[in-house]
Amino acid sequence: MNTYRNLPPLSTLIGFEAAARLQSFSRAAEEMNITQSAISHQVRVLEDHLGQPLFRRIGRRIELVDAGRDFLITVHAALEELRHGVRRLNAYSKPGSVIILMPAALASGWFLPRLADLRAAHPWVDPWVHTSDDTHVPEEAEIDIVLGPRPWADAGARSVLLASDRLMPLCAPGLAASLPDLPDSARLDEAPLLHDETLNDWQSWFAQVGSTRSELSRGFNFSDTGQMLQAAMLGYGICLASARQAEHALREGKLVHAARPSLDRSIPLYMSCWTRNFSRPPVAALWHWISAQIQAEHAPVSA
Repeated sequence: MNTYRNLPPLSTLIGFEAAARLQSFSRAAEEMNITQSAISHQVRVLEDHLGQPLFRRIGRRIELVDAGRDFLITVHAALEELRHGVRRLNAYSKPGSVIILMPAALASGWFLPRLADLRAAHPWVDPWVHTSDDTHVPEEAEIDIVLGPRPWADAGARSVLLASDRLMPLCAPGLAASLPDLPDSARLDEAPLLHDETLNDWQSWFAQVGSTRSELSRGFNFSDTGQMLQAAMLGYGICLASARQAEHALREGKLVHAARPSLDRSIPLYMSCWTRNFSRPPVAALWHWISAQIQAEHAPVSA
């Protein structure tokens, strides 16, 4: 059964939206570059389809009736969603487009600050950045390259370990200056903590440095590591984050080390891609550029 069978023609919705927004059939006709009678016909077809009037005709003026005002909300939202969907298709047709998926914190802290270098090296490559902590995608998904903490084991995919990173306590300079001048095992015992959803948590860090702090769960919680970093920059507490995620903030002095020891557990960074995508020059170019960026940081790289 076709669930869309009873929907009115799209052209009637476009004509109705223009007439309702401009409160005039003639101005709607000018905007759409058609005749006023064509607009009137579209609205009449729509009203007949719905079985009720949407406008009140008062001489040469029109005004929406209650049903028309209610329906305009639905039509405007539907047309905007459709317009947005059409605009999204443009990225698929651009010759240099590469769709890349990565966690939001990695995108804001490491990838985006390097876009100027990418533009200088490959001006014809246009990355379309998607952010998600779920970095494994099905083969049919329209994703070209993925950066994430796990390799893909799927046949037909290639995964490379780019680097390993460690989590370290970071905070705003003002908060760091207020911390007591104590050994690392006690320096953060009274400090406000920030939390995200990583497995490498504060409990592991405090146990590693030999702290006696028992209360570790209080403080703001974030599902997005990037938001946790932002909260740390605002001085709300100390976060555990990798140098790569926080690179831009560390370089600008918005974050500093609250204590020196990093967590012993390593945080791997893999780059994955479906093998078939390498046949597209912009995908191959971005893959090799990212590899070169990591190598320039003197991080270990292995296949």
